[in-house]
Parts: sequence; structure tokens; C-alpha cells
Amino acid sequence: MTQDDDLRTYGDAAAADLTFNCPLGEARAADLVERLAPPAPDGRALDLGCGSGELLLRLCERHGTSGDGVDQHQGDLARARRGARERGLAGRVTFHETDATAWERPATTVVNVGAAHIWGDAATALAALRDVTAPAGTVLFADGVYEASPGAEVREIFGDLPDLATLARTATDAGFRVRHAATSTQSEWDDFESAWRAGVERVGTPGARRFADERREEYLGGYRDVVGFAWLVLTPA
Repeated sequence: MTQDDDLRTYGDAAAADLTFNCPLGEARAADLVERLAPPAPDGRALDLGCGSGELLLRLCERHGTSGDGVDQHQGDLARARRGARERGLAGRVTFHETDATAWERPATTVVNVGAAHIWGDAATALAALRDVTAPAGTVLFADGVYEASPGAEVREIFGDLPDLATLARTATDAGFRVRHAATSTQSEWDDFESAWRAGVERVGTPGARRFADERREEYLGGYRDVVGFAWLVLTPA
């Protein structure tokens, strides 16, 4: 097994039991679902880079709408489809194994959480999301930001992230109005990181334990309080 294979195995194991593969708590998830209420009952939701589809399923279940989830990870899509069947949403929510950058059909509610990298960066992602957002639609865009000045080691891991204000300006430059802007709380981060490492630990190998230990040190000794996760609710300008 190569190092890349190891990393994929650990990442899959980490995400397997997570409700959301990002620092998102239940209270914020419920709040966002309400903020993303469609302008009309016949609206359609779209999640580009949907992962296990949890947020999309909650949106469609809460508001009685239909939706499409787009991803290229077969394991995540299998979990998403299983979730749709279990909630009685298989007839309304369709999951597509395809490249999100090739999606062209607009939707009234568009979601992109932690998947701006599909397009390369936040600016390109936001421009693409604007193209698939209906005129009266709403977008949820979430991505990493710096909440404090990073040291060299943290910057090497995460690259040149913007701060929240810069990300909001990038959204307005892409043709959106920013209706809501926030970042995950420290508690959301701590819970997410702990649960993520616990998933890796369950692999049970010495390599997995070393990987979990390295992640813990990177977080507690490096990017905790430095890297944030931004949540923007946007509407077309």
C-alpha cells in the first residue's frame, strides 16, 4: 500500500461515522437549513461536492423540495443514497457520480461546503456557483479562512487562505450579496477534530495511530485558534 493509499484509507475511516465532515454542529446545521428555505415550494436544491449528502437531505426533508447531489467519491455517494432511501427521499433526491465543475443546470438553493478546491480556489468556485444559481436563489458557501496570523508550518499545510472579510469581498466580486457570515465555533472545531481522529484510531494499525497522533499535534499545537471555517449565505446581486 502506498502512502497515498494510506491517506485515503485514513480519511475514509475518519469520515465514516461523522454526520458532517467539517466543523459543523447540530445547532448551526439547523439554523442554516432554515436560512436556506427556498423562495417557492417547487424549488430545487443542488449540492456540489455533496459528500455523504447529509445537509442536502436535511434541506429537502425540511422544505419538501427535490435535489441533486454531485460528487466523485463512490463511498460517500453510496452512503448518501442509503440515507435517501432510509428517509423516503430516494424519489426526490438524486446523487450523481460526476465532475461538479461540469454541472450546468441551475437550482434555487446551491450548496458548496468545504469543496471550493474542486475549482481550484474560492474565487473560481464562487464564480461557478453564481452561474448555477437561479435569479431568486440562495447559496451556502463554506470554506477555510485564517482567524489569526498563521506560522510557517500552518501556512505550509493550508496555503494562502483569506480571512472572513476577504472571503466575503470575494463573494461580492463574484456577483453575490452576503446575507449571513459566520465562522465555526471553537467547540465545533474541537468536536470535529476529536471525532475525526477517533475514526482513524478505529483502523487499529500502528500507522493509523501515528497518523492520528500527528493530526492531534498539528491541531492542538498548530492550527487550533488559527484556521477557521467560514459560513456564507449568499443571494445573487
